[in-house]
Amino acid sequence: MKCKYCSQEAVYHRKISNELVCRAHFLQTIEKKIRKTVRKYQMFNPQEKVVVGVSGGKDSLVVLYNVLKLQERNPNSPVVEAILIDEGIEGYRQESIQIAIGMCKKWNVPLHIVSFKDGFGTSLDDVIEKLPSLEINACTVCGTVRRRLLNQKARELHADKLAIGHNLDDQAETFMQNIVRNDLKQLINHPPQGNELDPTGQFIPRIKPLMMIPEAEITRYCYYNNFPIQSTPCPYVEGFFILRREIQGFLNHLENQSAEIKYNLLKMHENLIGRVALKLETSQKISVGEKKSKNFCPACHSLMGDQRKMCYYCELQQKLS
Repeated sequence: MKCKYCSQEAVYHRKISNELVCRAHFLQTIEKKIRKTVRKYQMFNPQEKVVVGVSGGKDSLVVLYNVLKLQERNPNSPVVEAILIDEGIEGYRQESIQIAIGMCKKWNVPLHIVSFKDGFGTSLDDVIEKLPSLEINACTVCGTVRRRLLNQKARELHADKLAIGHNLDDQAETFMQNIVRNDLKQLINHPPQGNELDPTGQFIPRIKPLMMIPEAEITRYCYYNNFPIQSTPCPYVEGFFILRREIQGFLNHLENQSAEIKYNLLKMHENLIGRVALKLETSQKISVGEKKSKNFCPACHSLMGDQRKMCYYCELQQKLS
């Protein structure tokens, strides 16, 4: 069968749009969708300094490559830099670090490696045995610490935006996870395209240029571009119940019957945020000079949830010290 856009043989059938595309047009359509996503949500402009969180995995490499392509269109754009967080997982992280070092060298991207040991005070390997007794899974620790260290390093680099590799599957899974947990606050405060601007200046706005790209297409994009893909799985994923993993399997099953399911969940998230914002705008009036109080962690002085007495990052440090 022939490609929809040319006479070449098709290599991929995109079910959501019923497109048949050749290798070249597959790559072009992915990059076009990323450009449209960046423009639609005004994720960054050529004058802004974009720092990319890389792991050496497929998603982060695709983000880095496409951010570079976009910023290189303007010769006056600030240098794109990359940050890699090393959790200290023996036999796992070394492979991705080497991939990231190699690709950043190839693309002339400054790479900054920050370890859990230096930033958090301990590696994940060193505390893994304590977690079951504390009823904390490894992914919770990893995610909390990674987010904090990424933000800290991005601020140090004077970044305007922090790009991360969350794809369409990640977005759909997060949306479903927050629904199952009845966590409306997370649904509203974290829109699919990334974090809202922080008036305190503590948090670098995160952007998600891959939010419209399915994970399967990112894998194929890496294959056609000859990007290396990490083959070693994280050894700690299987040892804990992970709600996201269960939701992932459920959504993949539904997608086999309905190709648009993940796109629909993404649009539902956006629609929900829009409706709540409109309701707040029409029903709540804030008097002139009235300011919403901020809650800061007494240990690290970071902004945190209204009901917390200490941010979760510092709470983890105390529990695991």
